Amino acid sequence: MDYHCNAVASSLKRGETRIAAVLPARDAGSTMFYEPIWEGIRDYCESVRDFQIHLTELPYQSLGTVSVPSQAVERLRSEQKLAGAVMLGALMPEAKEVLRELLPLPIVLVNGDALESGRICCVQAENYLLGRTMGELLLLRMQKPGGILVCAGDRSTSADREAVDGLEDYLAGVPSGCELHKIYHQNDLEGLYQRLIDTLLHTPDLQGCCSMTARGSLQLAKALKATGLAGNLCAIGSDAFPENIRNLKNGIFQNLMFKNPYRQGWVAAEQLFKHIFSRSTPESDVIRVKSEAIFRSSVQMYESGRRD
Repeated sequence: MDYHCNAVASSLKRGETRIAAVLPARDAGSTMFYEPIWEGIRDYCESVRDFQIHLTELPYQSLGTVSVPSQAVERLRSEQKLAGAVMLGALMPEAKEVLRELLPLPIVLVNGDALESGRICCVQAENYLLGRTMGELLLLRMQKPGGILVCAGDRSTSADREAVDGLEDYLAGVPSGCELHKIYHQNDLEGLYQRLIDTLLHTPDLQGCCSMTARGSLQLAKALKATGLAGNLCAIGSDAFPENIRNLKNGIFQNLMFKNPYRQGWVAAEQLFKHIFSRSTPESDVIRVKSEAIFRSSVQMYESGRRD
């Protein structure tokens, strides 16, 4: 008889549906990458407001690392009548244990994955392919094979590890003869800056550099300017926030790798919504958001903030 349930009418009878978002709190570093994820989640929830979706924001302070601490998951557990949650995909081991106790609460992870968490799916950038693209661009731009300085991000974060793996695999497959000088960092940005300065000044035959993270990109650009190597050393940054766009336009970076954090947040909220209201299962439990390499010639498309 071609009958279809009216989902909006059903939601009125059901009442308010509460979901939560667990991401790093707003600070000087999170505005570059995590704030757009917050915005994507908020905007998606606003787009389905007729379904009486209520978003509860549970930000946590990222001290030593951006990974979700167990205290943040405990706070999630204390919330009443939650229908599901979106959470950063980087979780501390203790947080994974607490999260499993919340099952079968539907969880969608964003910007990283932790399969053992019991999540419905994860939404993330094409991190591995971005790392490979970064390797190809570096080789095309470097005057000769040599050392490559890599701000490798947080070793415990799957998104950063995938990007580094992509870079290493591409360079190994060429082969390039390039030696990688990887600097892993968490939230000690001043310490990262000093290590970058030391490596830039004391590593012979350094021909290129890159950063896998937004925070690392700022420190790398700062170190390049301080050492007088800005514009003289091939450099690639990550993500399209105002400071990075200026660094690209000014020639400090030759490319930026765009992970589209806003879209990651939007799609993560969308997948959780579909699971709650239609019990639909994603075609894949890993959803990759389209990622791009930004050139100086195309940077205009990103200056006002990309929203697709």
